[in-house]
Amino acid sequence: IISVETVDGYVFGAFCSTPWRSQSSWFGSVESFLWRLKNPRIKDDRQTYNNDDDNEIVIYPYTGSDNMIQYCTGTTLAVGGGTDWTRTIDGSPYADEPWGIGFLVDGDLMGGETNSCVTFANPRLCDQSKKGNEFDVHALEVWTVTPGISVEEAEKLEMVRMFVEKQE
Repeated sequence: IISVETVDGYVFGAFCSTPWRSQSSWFGSVESFLWRLKNPRIKDDRQTYNNDDDNEIVIYPYTGSDNMIQYCTGTTLAVGGGTDWTRTIDGSPYADEPWGIGFLVDGDLMGGETNSCVTFANPRLCDQSKKGNEFDVHALEVWTVTPGISVEEAEKLEMVRMFVEKQE
């Protein structure tokens, strides 16, 4: 689970059930999704936090339109890359939004971008009132869930899983 809070108070991220690895092609599984909180955490005056208990999470599940789920290199971490809205029945529901990678974090972890993408049929995940698609990171959190009870056991299980994937 990856979670970003921008300097403007927008909170969003991704759930990816395939472990991250550096490679030059897209990978990932259909259980992945993008998500965002409906309202930013900072109020309009930018001075106080919005502590709404009813701030809903909006989920954008995998659409099955392409295989562009996860991408990771030494300089980029991305989730959702499909831009071919012509393959969908109605075209883009976000015609006024930039199309591209759904959620991208730069290698320095200080910023990134978010766009509408067909992989998850999502709008930009933050500040949709601006024309730009870039954001500055205020906080970034990453969680992992594993069936192992120690780091060593989790690493061993992951190595077995990767070996099985390569044999298929």
